[in-house]
Amino acid sequence: MNKRDLSVNLFAILCLTTLAWCSKSGEKPIEEEKLPFTQLANIANEPGFGDSDEEPVGTPFKLPKGLRFVQRPNHPFDPDIKKLHGNMNTFYVDINIVADSTWKGGEIIFPEGLVVMNVAPSRIQNGMLMGREPIPMPPYGNTGGNDTTTFYLGVACMNSGKGLPWEENNTPDTRNYPIGKGMYIPTVVTKNEQALKFLSLLNNKPHLKLKQHYNPMDAYRPDYVQPAWLEPYSVIQTMFWKLTDGNGLAETDLRELMEAIKP
Repeated sequence: MNKRDLSVNLFAILCLTTLAWCSKSGEKPIEEEKLPFTQLANIANEPGFGDSDEEPVGTPFKLPKGLRFVQRPNHPFDPDIKKLHGNMNTFYVDINIVADSTWKGGEIIFPEGLVVMNVAPSRIQNGMLMGREPIPMPPYGNTGGNDTTTFYLGVACMNSGKGLPWEENNTPDTRNYPIGKGMYIPTVVTKNEQALKFLSLLNNKPHLKLKQHYNPMDAYRPDYVQPAWLEPYSVIQTMFWKLTDGNGLAETDLRELMEAIKP
């Protein structure tokens, strides 16, 4: 099975999960809370979204002075949950940062709407950070300052028809996790109004913060039943793909999303 087929299969699984969830939720009426807006137009033709292979557009993301991104291809994935940040988990990207002697320690703010762009040879999905993530960075060390700080951001996919970065994970450290190790770089923070409106619906939802891992390959087992804790994330991804690759979101979609992500 090729990458596109696997991606399409995952999309189908997510859609079926969402439909099943909606059927269950249909047993009781969705709370008619006031929505901040009642529709979102599709952004499939925007650079970097949907089927586009163009570079995403937005405000360039820069680290504070004294810090720089580096690649760390031989560093094993560390599943320590304390190193995983975000409120969405379709896949993870590794972030590797080195400080120089001017960095006295502090916090890096990774903003909602940050696009992590695929730099691997394969045609795989770009990702988006769905919520603001403040992450502490230790000061420059006293042993030369060459230590690299590595952590992981959980992101959503921006391109339903492209491959997923974990499809060929086969090393002991990656095979059971949705990590796209060494495949992405942070680039820009989106200014797209529709995408930012979508992200605003996830604000003030601390219960969505990632607290455990999942094995994406489990979904291909014939007897697979998705854990209840994963359902909100499946709905978020399905709805986001409707925005990035489909016809946008109608009021019924937005209400289903709000129902799925409520505490």
